[in-house]
Amino acid sequence: MARGPDSIWEVLRQASETLPEPFSASALVQWVGRRRPDVEEASIRTHIHYALVDTVNRTGPWASRTPFLQRVGRGEYRRYRPSEPAPSELHRPAPLVMPSGARVVLVGCSSTKAATAAPAAELFEGATFRKARDFAVRSGAPWFVLSAKYGLLDPVETVAPYDVYLADQPAPYRTAWGEWVVAQLGVRQALAGTIVEIHAGEAYVAPLRQPLRRSGASVEEPLSGLRQGERLAWPGYAQTDDESSVLDSLLDPASAVAPDVFLARGSHGLTAPGLYAWWVDEAGAGDLTRGLGHVVRPGLVYVGKGGGHRQAAAPSAATIWSRISRNHLRGTIGSSTLRRSLAAALGAAGGPVDEADLSRWMHAHLRVAARTVPSADVVRLEEALLRRVQPPLNLAGMPRDVARSTLTRLRAALARRGA
Repeated sequence: MARGPDSIWEVLRQASETLPEPFSASALVQWVGRRRPDVEEASIRTHIHYALVDTVNRTGPWASRTPFLQRVGRGEYRRYRPSEPAPSELHRPAPLVMPSGARVVLVGCSSTKAATAAPAAELFEGATFRKARDFAVRSGAPWFVLSAKYGLLDPVETVAPYDVYLADQPAPYRTAWGEWVVAQLGVRQALAGTIVEIHAGEAYVAPLRQPLRRSGASVEEPLSGLRQGERLAWPGYAQTDDESSVLDSLLDPASAVAPDVFLARGSHGLTAPGLYAWWVDEAGAGDLTRGLGHVVRPGLVYVGKGGGHRQAAAPSAATIWSRISRNHLRGTIGSSTLRRSLAAALGAAGGPVDEADLSRWMHAHLRVAARTVPSADVVRLEEALLRRVQPPLNLAGMPRDVARSTLTRLRAALARRGA
C-alpha cells in the first residue's frame, strides 16, 4: 500500500490531528472521504481498525505501521498519546444536536459469523446482513450493528464470535436490551428529530420502537412484513457497482413506473445518491414534438442524477428520492431543470405552463426509473448514460442540434416571462 502523503493512512492521521476529540468513526470516514472521494468507505474503516493501538494480529502491510488511534468509549476515539491515560467516558462532551431529518441506519446482526474476532462490519456473514451493511455504507448515513449480546456496535469495533439470539431471550431481557441500545445511540448523537432506519427482524425492531419514539426519533422499517427471500430481493439492496448493470436497468422500459406509483412506494431504498431516467408516452411525445417543431419519439427523454460528487468536491446532500419527489414532481419550474424544459416546450405548443397543470401533465404522460449508486460513481455513470442515449431534453454536455437549440431559446423566453 502507498505510504506517501496522500495515502489513506496519512490522510486518516491528518483527520485524527484535526477533528475535535473525542471523535467517532463516522466523523473520521467523512473527513477522509472528502479528501479521498475515490476511496470506498469499507477501505477507510479497515484503516481505522488497524490504526487502533488495541488491534491485534497485525500482518502484511499493517505489521510495520505505527498505530495512532485510541478507543475512549464505544464508538469514540482520540489520538493515541502513550503518556496520558484515556479520558473517562463519564467526562465525554454532550452529543451534537443533529438537524431535524438526520438519518442513522441500524443493521441487525446475523447468526452466521466469522470463526475469529473481527470488526463488527466483517464479523457477521449472513446474506441479509451483508446486503443491509452494503446498503448502509452506500447511503452515506452513520450506521451501527444491532447485537443481541453487545447492544449497539460501531462497524469498526472488534468483537469475538458469540452465540446469543435476541428472540431466545426472556421478555425482560429484550425490553432492557431495547432501552440499552437507544441509550447507546443517544450517546453518539441527539435523537430528537432523527430518522432511525432499521434493517433487522421483528425480534430486534420491536424492543426499539417505544424507546426510540419516546426519545423524539422517528422509526422507519423498510423490511417490515417481508419474508427472508423477499428481504434479499428488496430493491434497495440491489448492487450498483457494475456500470452496464446500472445503465441497462435505467434503459429498460419495464423499470419505469408512473409518478403516482413512485410516490406511493415511498422513500425506502432511495434516500441515497443515484441516477434516474424519465420516459414519455406517445401522446406526451406528440405534445413535445409540436412545441419543439422537431420529432420527439415516445421513450426516454431525460436523465439526471440526485446527489453524488466530483473528485475533491463535497458530496451533494440530494438523494434520488428528494430529486424526483421534491424537485420534479412537487417542485417548481425554477427548481427543476426538467420542469423548466417541459414547460418551455409545452408552452410553445399552447400546452400547460403553470405549475399545477404541468404536474398533471407529468403524471399523465411520464414514467420514471431510478437506481441508487455510490456517491463517488454518480457523475461518472451519469456521463456514461448521457453518452449512450443522448436524451432530447438534456442540454448540458450534449451535442448542439436544431432541437436542443430550439429548447434553449424557449427556456430563455420562459425565463424572461418570469416563469
